[in-house]
Amino acid sequence: LTFRENLNKSRPHILILNKMDLFPEAERDSVKRALLDDNLVDVIWTNCRDRDDPGMTSIISKVSKQLNMRPKDSFLKPFSTVLVVGIPNVGKSSLINKLRSFHLRVGGRPAAVAAKPGHTRAVGERIRVCDSPCIYLLDSPGISVPQITDMHSGMKLAACGTLQDHLVGEEHICDYLLFWLNIHQCFDYVELMGLQEPEDDGTIMLAKSAISQRKLKTVRDIQRGSGLKIIPDIKLSASKFLRMFRSGKLGLVNLDTDMFKGDGSKSPHLINRKVRVY
Repeated sequence: LTFRENLNKSRPHILILNKMDLFPEAERDSVKRALLDDNLVDVIWTNCRDRDDPGMTSIISKVSKQLNMRPKDSFLKPFSTVLVVGIPNVGKSSLINKLRSFHLRVGGRPAAVAAKPGHTRAVGERIRVCDSPCIYLLDSPGISVPQITDMHSGMKLAACGTLQDHLVGEEHICDYLLFWLNIHQCFDYVELMGLQEPEDDGTIMLAKSAISQRKLKTVRDIQRGSGLKIIPDIKLSASKFLRMFRSGKLGLVNLDTDMFKGDGSKSPHLINRKVRVY
């Protein structure tokens, strides 16, 4: 909170909402209206996986415009450095690599990328992403609040993969996701998980799915001493359920849809896939 309040007031910034391919298109305008305020220069929807994403190609021009608006008496350098900040696993490093590839026409991955939170552990070297104007981007580790006191916000972050699964528990994340999908009548999971009907208990849903798809494992039967028994592989089903949700196979989902109204107003506890560029 201290970081956000101080940096927002001293530097212009752009809010980038990445992974828009996983977000309902009909809700994008209302979300953008709700997010815009006096501290924000712009809100840009992007998809790093799309080669010709218009949002991605517009970033440098909008950053350049802000750089040109600096006070005339400020100290000018032949280059500008822009800080990329966001919660873990929202695509900050992928964003840098994509911009570098698009504007400099070079390959490689100067910013390390991983499909798990916490991979970028320290602020690294500046990475040049454009020559005209000369702009460097500075990658940063994922930043999140030290304590999450609201259960819903915490589980939404976990569902989006911004927290390490094993710290929350894959089965717990699946149970929350199942709860959310059911109350919003999103039942695509029934067929994809091999179920006959919707379920309201996460553990039972995962067990039934494992049985129907023959995902079983052999474990020691404590009651029989050295005997063995076959049980549903719930952990494997949980990994599949989370993987399908995060890839959009369970449908395009805005976990914060209840926080928005048609007029663009929002709850103060908005949690979404955010990347901030300062």
